Amino acid sequence: MLPVLATILAGFAVTFNFFHAASVGPNALPLLTSFIVIPILSAFMILAAPVQWTRWISLFMASMELGIGFKVFFIFQTAVGGFQFVEEVPWLKNFGINYILGVDGMSALMVLLVACVYFAGSLISWNITLRMKEYFILFSLLVGGVAGAYESLDLFFFFLFYEFAVLPMYLLVGIWGTGRKEYAAMKLTLMLLAGSAFMLVGFIAMYFTSGVHTFDIRILGDLAKTGFNTDFQKFWFPLLFLGFGVISAVFPFHTWSPDGYGSAPTAASMLHAGVLKSLGGYSIIRVALPAMPDGAKFWLPLLVTLSLINMLYAAIVALKQKDFKYVIAYSSVSHCGAILFGICTLQVAGLNGAIIQTFSHGIVAAMTFALVGTVYGKAHTRELIKLGGLAAVMPILGGLFVAAAMANVGLPGLSGFVGEFLIFLGAYKSGYHGGFTIFQTLFPIAILAIVMTAIYYLRLVQMVFYGPLKDPHYKDEVRDGTFIEILPIAFLLVVSLVVGLYPKPFVDMSNATIAPLIEHIRGFK
Repeated sequence: MLPVLATILAGFAVTFNFFHAASVGPNALPLLTSFIVIPILSAFMILAAPVQWTRWISLFMASMELGIGFKVFFIFQTAVGGFQFVEEVPWLKNFGINYILGVDGMSALMVLLVACVYFAGSLISWNITLRMKEYFILFSLLVGGVAGAYESLDLFFFFLFYEFAVLPMYLLVGIWGTGRKEYAAMKLTLMLLAGSAFMLVGFIAMYFTSGVHTFDIRILGDLAKTGFNTDFQKFWFPLLFLGFGVISAVFPFHTWSPDGYGSAPTAASMLHAGVLKSLGGYSIIRVALPAMPDGAKFWLPLLVTLSLINMLYAAIVALKQKDFKYVIAYSSVSHCGAILFGICTLQVAGLNGAIIQTFSHGIVAAMTFALVGTVYGKAHTRELIKLGGLAAVMPILGGLFVAAAMANVGLPGLSGFVGEFLIFLGAYKSGYHGGFTIFQTLFPIAILAIVMTAIYYLRLVQMVFYGPLKDPHYKDEVRDGTFIEILPIAFLLVVSLVVGLYPKPFVDMSNATIAPLIEHIRGFK
């Protein structure tokens, strides 16, 4: 226990000493580049170091990454808004491609999310023994790719970092996964690459049609400079939405997601559900809405319908699952539908709710997958019919799972409630004051999806942790979680509690991005 805590504190200490002046002065350190470089550097350090150092290097570097995530969150100036800590280096300037990093309120929250899940995933992977060096190398490279995607303000580098993140996921699932892992890895990769093809075509269309020949997101989101007409927006918005929506497992392109989660190793499931999947909704807000507001309004009825199908259909399917992990996987699909629903409201409250729900879903999904993986590692089965009464032999893990279930359900005091409340507030405003009558018609479906979520999570708690022990051998063979297993789950629970009990700084940070975006959208018919 003490060496683990010492390593974590050392990582924090290094971060805060080296990046003390990161946000000021002409010689300021490249804070955002460092956030990308640290996990990639971790991979190279693990490659060169003895195998017995692998876990400690990963934990130390993940602690540094978490320190930067907290630093970005706390020193971001909400009152100023806009993009901060901007780093810009010409790359292929004649082609409008430049290395540009920056964060606004929305992406600052996503940076913190990446850091939290990376830290928790490093700890939850402590018991990995099969090809340990290769596992942690790929795990670190995945984090570096996702970090770059959230920070990039150039669409070329956004696409580059996204592709960089997908490939390690294929190997993590295919080598360290369970069940039909080769099938799941191939399906996941092909679906995500297919979605990225739509993204790339959309980016190229924006590049040439804008007339300014740039991939700079800040310029492409300014219609006064690009002049994207209504016909262009109506044609290209659904293609961009499809490309980003595949990442978020939008119906009917969602089937890769449960298979991928069900087969992935625990930390890979945490990263994919908590961080990579969140990139879909984030990208719609970051790229599609500012550049094509008229297209978003035109396709709104279809987008709302798809988001509600996601919410309700995935919730119903989750209720029918017999595999512990697949219930959580379909729950993640349902929650991503809620995020898309919040985006479709085109209201300040709804979009703020979508961002807070994205952050909350990342934290809570990572926590839930960590619990499922830990239980599976001790009980050696994920079949619900064989589980039962586990609270008697693992009371701490049982209590943590109840807390995670309540966060997924949206219990007040936990992060899930904040995002869902704002989403429904935005939907109400759209339906009764914004003129979008489709919200009036379909609002009850969203409510039903939330009710279904409560049903399958309460059922899951009852089936797995309460009642008599299904297998009498569990009493002698199964033990509660160890310190190294409980620490990452407890950490994620604390983050969820902080957001649930004091959401103001998170909402203020989100609103610094959303309020100007809504004004921008309302400026176009």
